[in-house]
Amino acid sequence: MKITIQQYISLITVLLFCNLGFTQVGIATNSPKGVLDLQANATTGLIYPRVPLEATNTPDPVVNPAGGPLEEGTVVYNTSLTTNGTNDVYPGIYAWDGTQWATQFIKEDIHVTAQTPLDFRVPISGGYRDVPGIGSGTTFTPKYTGTYRIIANFNFGAGKIKPPPSGGGANHDYIRMATQEGFFRFSFESADYEIYTHSYSVFNEHIGTSPGTIYDTFRHDSSLILYEDLVAGQSYSFQLEIDVFVSNTNDYNNNDTDAYSHVGIELPCTVEFTYLEGN
Repeated sequence: MKITIQQYISLITVLLFCNLGFTQVGIATNSPKGVLDLQANATTGLIYPRVPLEATNTPDPVVNPAGGPLEEGTVVYNTSLTTNGTNDVYPGIYAWDGTQWATQFIKEDIHVTAQTPLDFRVPISGGYRDVPGIGSGTTFTPKYTGTYRIIANFNFGAGKIKPPPSGGGANHDYIRMATQEGFFRFSFESADYEIYTHSYSVFNEHIGTSPGTIYDTFRHDSSLILYEDLVAGQSYSFQLEIDVFVSNTNDYNNNDTDAYSHVGIELPCTVEFTYLEGN
């Protein structure tokens, strides 16, 4: 049988399209620009295989359908959350790199607990008292397993000093300065950390109208930084307290609420947990 030029052209065309059919796949497009080209509207997306991974260091339960080890570059969406303390997995997209599952998302976890309300007034020598909003019963539950940085920020100010006695003479002080001191105590689980704090208050008879001007609430800032290995999904307790233990009764009227110390002046005391890296 004699084959015409037209038949040659038809045969070549069929072979060409068969070859393209095996090497490129286009969905919603007749001209795929890669091995797989998915064209969709603005309201649809690609769904990865959803599997409950067991740990980052094992491919299970995902298998290679052709047999042998799982192929590098295999991508799945993990649906499970493990809390073993090491090699934990979290919901999200993972890719197998030949030895472990690598996350394809950024792991961020930042949690801040703040004092509320501001300007907590603390009596002199009243023992440890909870800072409101960060007192007994406060907890944090990490999203990921790994190392967290804990930053506890405190601020403290002294209350009002006594004005000097009036009438002049040797007992008449024109300028007086005094200090109030104490400890913040930050507790995390079973560990306690004490941070010394202090602040001054001043009376100046020569400033303002008679009998003078009292300056207090000079803010003293301090902080504590810890690094702790935490497990995802586990609740951890923490607490912030304050004890004002030094105040000279010659300088302060300890029974006057105006002489009480200040905690949280303009800015609240805070405790911040930040995820750094996994185990």
